[in-house]
Amino acid sequence: MGLKGDLTHRSVGNVVSVQFDDSKLSEYQKKMYEKDATRLALRYIAHGTSFDELQPDIPTEVMTELYSSLLAVHKSPFNEAIEVTQTHRLHTFPNPAVDKFQVNYKNTATWATPLRLGDDTTDSDLINRLCNNYGLSIESHERWDDENNLFIVKAKKALNIAAIAKEFRTEEGVEVVKMLIPDTDGNDIEATRTQKGWRLDYMVKFDSCFTGCKKKHIWSFEIVNITANSANVNFLGESGDELPDWMKP
Repeated sequence: MGLKGDLTHRSVGNVVSVQFDDSKLSEYQKKMYEKDATRLALRYIAHGTSFDELQPDIPTEVMTELYSSLLAVHKSPFNEAIEVTQTHRLHTFPNPAVDKFQVNYKNTATWATPLRLGDDTTDSDLINRLCNNYGLSIESHERWDDENNLFIVKAKKALNIAAIAKEFRTEEGVEVVKMLIPDTDGNDIEATRTQKGWRLDYMVKFDSCFTGCKKKHIWSFEIVNITANSANVNFLGESGDELPDWMKP
């Protein structure tokens, strides 16, 4: 089982001060880290509460700290940071959903007439208001079966999409709202609040992940003194199961 158990410090580095600027990231990288920060913030503030019971917008302070923490690891000089951000390109597993969901509705719903005519809007005051307030767009409208159609709702920026999806369920004619979360397991990042900042655990998961990954390897970092463009990063060590040879850099 290799490294499973307590943290095994293979190449622990000293605390380093890191400066970062997300303008130097690609748009794809920036979007992925925004999603990561949103998911980590939602998991942190939920405390067992259903995500659809929370507000759509995430507390700014938590989001900023987590986004900065992710960027700090990305820019830190540790070989292990390069391994998790560039070699394995680890991000949060897409649960909770933060940017899209699917709506199935009765094809007789009058508010959906513009959609059925090829437009990307509706005659629903509720749906139109939610789209305007939260920067949502309606895409991929298509027939589901003889009685139902579906469309995908996408958000321009990551947010607690489950709270908005809950409102869509109240519209007459809406049959099902799906959060489009994978049924499988996979790589992830976990965040834990510390006295001075955050600990981020980057996880590669493997071995039968379609039914729940049986093994995982973890790289742990602590991030402190966090601002919008700087932080101190310490690599804490690695733990978990030994990576198979084909996963090693």
